[in-house]
Amino acid sequence: MAKCSICGRDAVAYIRYQRRYLCREHYIEFVENKVRRSIKRYKLLSKGSKVLVSVSGGKDSAALLMALSRLSKEYQLKLYALHINLGIGEYSEKSLRASTEAAKMLRIPLIILNVKDLIGYTIPELARRLRRPVCSVCGLVKRYLINAVAVELGADAVALGHNADDLAVYSMKSFITQDLEYLDKLGPKTENIQGIAVGRIRPLYEVYEKESFLYAFLLGVPFIHDECPHVNHESLEQILKVKLNEVEEKKPGMKIMMLRNMAKRIRDLPRREYRVQSCRYCGLLSSTEVCSFCRMTARIHGEPLGPIVRSRVRELVKESESRQLSSAAG
Repeated sequence: MAKCSICGRDAVAYIRYQRRYLCREHYIEFVENKVRRSIKRYKLLSKGSKVLVSVSGGKDSAALLMALSRLSKEYQLKLYALHINLGIGEYSEKSLRASTEAAKMLRIPLIILNVKDLIGYTIPELARRLRRPVCSVCGLVKRYLINAVAVELGADAVALGHNADDLAVYSMKSFITQDLEYLDKLGPKTENIQGIAVGRIRPLYEVYEKESFLYAFLLGVPFIHDECPHVNHESLEQILKVKLNEVEEKKPGMKIMMLRNMAKRIRDLPRREYRVQSCRYCGLLSSTEVCSFCRMTARIHGEPLGPIVRSRVRELVKESESRQLSSAAG
């Protein structure tokens, strides 16, 4: 068996782009140092930040929650987790269980939103009624709900579990389709807009998918291995993923180099010009008078549900904070 390049113990991984083997202890340290460096390099967090971690139940969000939990004392972080039940059958049931178990294991308060309870339909049902792709509807709803919770929580940042492989694919797709303005949203962070939007951070910006998987596995944090049944394997993203992996195999570290260079030049990229304003119904971020979520729900229900959903989110956030205070007092 190969030995750790640092201490000589049995290795659990070989890091090709660094040409070294690592044992369990040094592998965990390696991933956490990556997250730590990204926090510092890209100024993702400051000490004492209140962070909402979006958890899907998958390996990346599990790794993210674990890493931030283990670094929380160092950065004096106040962590909250959010899981959105999308209503995608057994897949969503497994995702909810894994997210709940992970949050419980790490003693991080978990806020759970159920899309059907809030909107009256699951994500697949919404997509059918709107005659739109499931992934498109899912993305719109998740972005809105994550931002609503973060605003009501008064979070300083929303942490997302996008890894280096994901971001390399999205970035390459934007370049190929010449949607260069979208590249601005794929960097390590976006900024807060007071009162209407909380900025997103990507602490796994330089962590590969395989690295986050092994990190979560070695530390025993629960996650599901299932893939969303609505993933389209013929999509441009999936094709690019295969091709970029082939390049990475021949040129180890290529994706990280690409993302670092993109982060350096992100301010020079074209930006889509639109007026930043608050939706006249729900008060959250919108590029027009009415936000996409309120327009979508008005089309389904005859009235925008943003105000009702935001009120319910506010109640759930207050309940979570009350439980947190009670737990701390106990």
